[in-house]
Amino acid sequence: MSLLDESARRIRPDDAQLESWFAAYVHNHRHRLAMDLQLLAEHVEPGAQVLEYGAVPLLLTTALADNGYDVTGLDLAPERFASSIAEVGLEVTRCDIETEPVPFSDSSFDLVLFNELFEHLRIDPIFTLGEMLRVLRPGGTLLLSTPNLRSLRGLKNLLLHNQAHAVSGGVFEQWQKLGTLGHMGHVREYTVREVCDFLGHLGLRVERIVYRGGHGRGVVGLVERLAPSLRPFFTVEATRP
Repeated sequence: MSLLDESARRIRPDDAQLESWFAAYVHNHRHRLAMDLQLLAEHVEPGAQVLEYGAVPLLLTTALADNGYDVTGLDLAPERFASSIAEVGLEVTRCDIETEPVPFSDSSFDLVLFNELFEHLRIDPIFTLGEMLRVLRPGGTLLLSTPNLRSLRGLKNLLLHNQAHAVSGGVFEQWQKLGTLGHMGHVREYTVREVCDFLGHLGLRVERIVYRGGHGRGVVGLVERLAPSLRPFFTVEATRP
């Protein structure tokens, strides 16, 4: 947490209109990102080559660099934080991962972070994750986190509200983000089985599922504590054989 808090103090968007979004992101995601740091440290040592998809707003990227990892970020629009990238000394490459090959050689990275992106892919996830697999070295690790559709909140939304989402609903609003933010919201959210089957077809071997988030108040929080598979997010730990 201290690494992430220090990262937040060092980073600012170049566009003042993004200040409130950045502050909200820090507030809402610092615990999630701290867990990402912890999970990553279980798989690779400082000095390892790490590729982070969707690096902006650079909190995790900066924390990884400060902790001694050789981290490279990929982002659709890194220019939003160009000044901070230069000041901190980060390596962040622009790439539209849905339509462009990632600009790295085969088997370049020890670990790939693909967090909170899978649910946003709208064109060809097979191509996007295939490129990820290409640059991951044999024996390397993928950490992929995404909302858990079969969570308690997802089941509640489906049964009580006739909506298929656990975290971000509103089909129109999610597509509207293409115009307002420049990228898609949630195309759809997935179950653990769906994500694991998808990665298996690509040739990845799933090693572990880590259920995350939740712990709200009342009955929902109690159930999420007692039954981790009903939490609203999960991370898939997978390796390239």
